[in-house]
Amino acid sequence: MIITLDGPSGSGKTTLALMIAKHLNFFCMNSGYLYRGLVYVLKTYYAYDMLKMQTPDLADVAAIFGSGNFRYEYDQGLTKVYWIDNITPFLKDPEISKMAAIIARHDGARAILRQYERSFVAGKDTVIEGRACGSVVYPEADIKFYIDASPQLRASRLQRDQLMRGKSLTDHEALTQIHVRDEMDKTRLVEPLQIPDGAITLDSTNVSADELLQQALNVIRKVLKH
Repeated sequence: MIITLDGPSGSGKTTLALMIAKHLNFFCMNSGYLYRGLVYVLKTYYAYDMLKMQTPDLADVAAIFGSGNFRYEYDQGLTKVYWIDNITPFLKDPEISKMAAIIARHDGARAILRQYERSFVAGKDTVIEGRACGSVVYPEADIKFYIDASPQLRASRLQRDQLMRGKSLTDHEALTQIHVRDEMDKTRLVEPLQIPDGAITLDSTNVSADELLQQALNVIRKVLKH
């Protein structure tokens, strides 16, 4: 079974995906971590800057995913990305986030990542989350969710996330970053963020994580009964 969760940055889809996967004992794929991991390797080992991220050498992208050094692991609710060593702690850096949004606009890079995603979860019961999972990567998914939340709440989540990494953002800075990322995701020509056909929208603004999980599980149970 494939369950997809799409939605904007800070909507709560990552937390919900992990909770669903843990509850159902499914594999969990965070597609955003693949983009961030790719960007980190290109920046750190291939000397890419913001400009180069706009037109990546597809031979570099293919080499990274075909090298065996790039690994994505999920176990007991934890997601980790490796390039030889564990690079997960670096993937939420603001510069990595900006670069990930840039390379996500490149059709060739997305095609390589899409192939990697599909081959990696083949044969696994999987919860996969991102921005085009239900619309492009797995349009045939058994269940599709679109997770949303107010910009203010998403900005607050961004502030907490960055504070945990020793970075402080004002309310204005956080909200601005959310709006900029939304605009990039929704207006890109290649696989823009959208509500996938057949997706059920869940809003995390005024509910707890556990309440959101129960809403999702209610939908899943109905599908499993048929």
